[in-house]
Amino acid sequence: MAKNMAGGRILMVGVVLGLASTILLYVYLRRQTQSYKANWKTVVVAAMEIPARTKITREKIVIFTTPPELISPGAIQDPRMVEGKLARTTIHPAAQITAADLMVAGEIPGLAVRVPPGKRAIAIAASEIIAVGEMIKPGDYVDVLGTYRDPDGKIEITQMILQNAPVLAVNIGQTESSTPEGAKTSMTLAVAPEDTERLTAAAVAGQLRVSLRSPTDTGVIRTAGVTVREIPVGRMRGEAEVHAPVPAVAPPAPPFQGDMPKLREITIIRGTEAQMVVQ
Repeated sequence: MAKNMAGGRILMVGVVLGLASTILLYVYLRRQTQSYKANWKTVVVAAMEIPARTKITREKIVIFTTPPELISPGAIQDPRMVEGKLARTTIHPAAQITAADLMVAGEIPGLAVRVPPGKRAIAIAASEIIAVGEMIKPGDYVDVLGTYRDPDGKIEITQMILQNAPVLAVNIGQTESSTPEGAKTSMTLAVAPEDTERLTAAAVAGQLRVSLRSPTDTGVIRTAGVTVREIPVGRMRGEAEVHAPVPAVAPPAPPFQGDMPKLREITIIRGTEAQMVVQ
């Protein structure tokens, strides 16, 4: 009986010691893990696929904590260095974003970012006449008119080439509308791809003019163009028409009044024939 009690005590002591060792080992490993994770670094990771030449926004990235040895060379740790930048190449989901994945300043023109999707930027020459007295600035909307010689009718025609086209820049890369100067040498418009052909052809065939639109007017109208023959001569639109005086018509003569003159009767005899003549 005494031996059984001694054996039970030894077994219990062993269990307690084993449990204590397990607890101590767990605490030790946890402290080691915490100490190890204390050296981990944050890194910016793509939350989704980011196509090339697109802007990186906050919802497209996540912040991930990882051991230093797993961080890729050149990986960016501060999300502020990524937001608003353009991807140079396609960045795949869960990939660490590195400096090589971003376009640097000057690598891509600032104007290209302003071109709306599906549009193209094209520049046309500007002067004080063409650019409405140098008043057109980035952000304005304009209509473009072309004057050229019709190859079929052999007559000059002025026609609306583009309507409601946004102005992206003026002069040499000026994209901000806050500057006091307007278009003096050139203006860059955002147009549909097919309109770049029409605009270029019109510029080569003749002369371009630009009319400034109201910011609240977005309507587009259909026009057939105007030739020189259709320009009114001698009066402006809105003026009253002036007709040449119509010559007066003489009134009809009044009916004859008074005694009718007496008529004379003469008889002419020719051989055996007689003929009466009234005078």
